[in-house]
Amino acid sequence: MVDRFAVAGSPCRFRGRGPLSPVGLGYHPGCAAGSFGGEGLKAALASIFLVSCGAALDIGSKAWARASLVAYGPPIEFLPLIPLRLTFNTGVSFSLLSSDSDVGRYLLIAVTGVIAAVMAIWLHRSQGWQRVGLSFILAGAMGNLLDRTARGSVTDFLSLRIGEWEPFVFNLADVWITIGAAILLAASGLQSKDAAAEGPRPR
Repeated sequence: MVDRFAVAGSPCRFRGRGPLSPVGLGYHPGCAAGSFGGEGLKAALASIFLVSCGAALDIGSKAWARASLVAYGPPIEFLPLIPLRLTFNTGVSFSLLSSDSDVGRYLLIAVTGVIAAVMAIWLHRSQGWQRVGLSFILAGAMGNLLDRTARGSVTDFLSLRIGEWEPFVFNLADVWITIGAAILLAASGLQSKDAAAEGPRPR
């Protein structure tokens, strides 16, 4: 089930577990800080690609929404339960902790920047599905951070609407963050299940 192999020219040894390790995104965390050869470089490039594409899609979709939709207008049918409605969020994901003051905006920018930096460090030291989940979260964090820094607020245009109830309006960055968090939870559950199945390691 579990195998080890060494990459030619690299001091790192890698551990894989079949389909649970996505191609190019799983390597031993000991290699993250000390080597970018072989599989380590492949994993880093895959993460950079995923983060960049996710952030670019988010920023592009927000630009389209600002150019095509009327701010705070009536909802426009788009997907079941998810109409389009353009709003501008001065808070965090899903319009939480909104603040219209300059101090509040600068504080949110600073906090989001610190969180993004921590996520980037964690991503650099992660492997497998954990790395995929963190890549999605970082893509969302970067998309919202760049939008808030440039405009002072975050562009939201996807509305969750159930009948007359509209709990929040969100964007693709929020979707990426939610997907990433779900992947992290699933990966943690699988890891715990595998550890329980293997039993205690001999000393």
